[in-house]
Order: sequence, then C-alpha cells, then structure tokens
Amino acid sequence: MKVKEVMTGQIETISPDSTLEQAARKMCLHAIGILPVVDEDIILGVVTDRDLVMRGLAEGRPTHLTVIRQVMTPTALTCYEDQSITEVSKLMEKNMVRRLLVLDRNEKLVGLVSLTDLALKVPNEKVSGHVLSKISIAS
Repeated sequence: MKVKEVMTGQIETISPDSTLEQAARKMCLHAIGILPVVDEDIILGVVTDRDLVMRGLAEGRPTHLTVIRQVMTPTALTCYEDQSITEVSKLMEKNMVRRLLVLDRNEKLVGLVSLTDLALKVPNEKVSGHVLSKISIAS
C-alpha cells in the first residue's frame, strides 16, 4: 500500500508572517493540529497546536503580534506519496512523530499522513498498531 492511498490531501498551510492568533483560528476552523509553514511553495517548517501553546502562550507572547516564524518548528519531516506504508511507518517510529508532510517527486506539497490515517485506513493492523504503540509510549 502507498502513502497516497491513505494520506489526507488538500491540506491547509500558513505563512511564516501570519500571527499565532491567525494560526489558532485556522486550526480551530478546520479541526487540525498542524499547519505546514509555506512561503511561495517552499516549506519552511511546521507549526503545531503544541508550538502555539509551548512557544507562544506559555512564554507570554501576544497572540496578535507574534508571528509564526517565531514559534514554528523549523524542520518538517517529509515522505513521498509513492512510498510504501511500511517505509513511512518506520520513518515515523524512528523519528517519534505522529505526522509527516507528503510530497510528490517534484518536491511539491500534496498532503499529510498521520498515525490516525494509518490506524483508520491501513488494513494491516500489525503495521499501524506497532507504530501507534511505539510513538504513544514515547509521548
């Protein structure tokens, strides 16, 4: 099974110059916990709901003045849409992450694959269950 068969396509992104408040609203509106930070189709990193809380609110930063580039995670782990679920699950387990950005072979952002995608859409429960247990234990 390939990533493109289980990934979530058409994902929301955010500019590095957007504010924490704008990011939080977008996450709330779309019921998501991660936004790729993109500038002119270049992936600069990601911002998660945890980033907003830990690097923004907990540090007392004003949400309407603080920009995403100040709190984002400046690296984004990626995989390719034509990679196998087995490869991608090993990558998630190795890096202890719950989500990966998905690229096509032209390096264009085409989606996101999450542990939830694996758990709900992968018929091989051994693969999804193994990764889920490894990452959940470490969290």
